[in-house]
Amino acid sequence: MTSENEGSARHYWYGDGENRSPAVDVLEAMRAYGAAESAMRRRSEGVLRMSENDVSAMRYLLRAQQAGRSVGPKELAEYLGIQSSSVTALLDRLERAGHIRREASPFDRRALIVVPAVPEDQLQRAILADVREELVEVAVSLDAADAAVVVDFLHRMRDAVDRIDATERSGRPNPHRERTRRST
Repeated sequence: MTSENEGSARHYWYGDGENRSPAVDVLEAMRAYGAAESAMRRRSEGVLRMSENDVSAMRYLLRAQQAGRSVGPKELAEYLGIQSSSVTALLDRLERAGHIRREASPFDRRALIVVPAVPEDQLQRAILADVREELVEVAVSLDAADAAVVVDFLHRMRDAVDRIDATERSGRPNPHRERTRRST
């Protein structure tokens, strides 16, 4: 696939000034990469036989399992930004496929938790099977110091995105949005 035409989409929300921050270039590169990755994931949905939400749910469950946390359907629905009826359908689908189990919460017998149903290494391979050799080659080209910076940056960006989504769902004001509204 060809990459997005840099000239046509650049600066669509940041402006075109000469004194642009390198951070703007990073955010634009992330946006372009995100669009390309989303397109690749949509193309590979048929191969995995899992929707993008299914894969996102499984990745979230894996991260929680690795951190030693239990995840309930409500938390998963909030993370994915979907309604409870949609998360029920998603969990039904994943359970029928043998990817998850619903278990009674060890903390509250009335509540359920969602647990990956296959060994973690097999699940990771199944979910990450769409990682192409071309992507691995680019990642391998980084030296250890650069790789550490990229990994740290991407973890912090993921955490920031998760916090923004959580703030918006909770109804608490987002200070960045308030500044943006006042300045326009």
